[in-house]
Amino acid sequence: MGRAQVGALCVLMVAGTAHANDEWHHQIRFGGWSQHLEDEPFEDSPSYNETHQSIGYYYRINQCHGSERWYCQVGGSYLKDSFDNDMYAVSWSWNYPFNDYVAAGIVLGVANRTIAEYQDEIFQGTDRKWLPVFAPKLEFSYRRFSVGLAIFPQVDYLEENGSREYKIGKPTLFWDLAIAF
Repeated sequence: MGRAQVGALCVLMVAGTAHANDEWHHQIRFGGWSQHLEDEPFEDSPSYNETHQSIGYYYRINQCHGSERWYCQVGGSYLKDSFDNDMYAVSWSWNYPFNDYVAAGIVLGVANRTIAEYQDEIFQGTDRKWLPVFAPKLEFSYRRFSVGLAIFPQVDYLEENGSREYKIGKPTLFWDLAIAF
């Protein structure tokens, strides 16, 4: 078990009991697993990492933008990206709770991560980039515990015949666990 998971378990032990209708303000997110909905784009592409060892802290703002129902979250995360390299992200999300158990939202942020580079369809390696984050999300909660689901685009960098471009491939389904306090 990594340091991130041990830290998250410590938070679980010291956090007081909270109920779904309590207006919690802090959340620790951890774990992080994914399913890439596309195979690696070329034969010599590296296999995707789908266990991300994430840890993150998020702060909740109730009645976001003057709305009684909507809430916002701002926070940051560390995890291993799709190529098993360090990734750092900061984000803001808008969330609409349908009831005490399900909320939907949109995540907007920025991530420092690696992307695959290809030249004429041959894998050249990975390069670290700052990339925008934009994803729809769902969160399923019971009391202070929740499972978050998000769909992120897969981004690669291609160079063919002297032309360079970012390619957005099929998305990646990502899920993690959280505890609120």
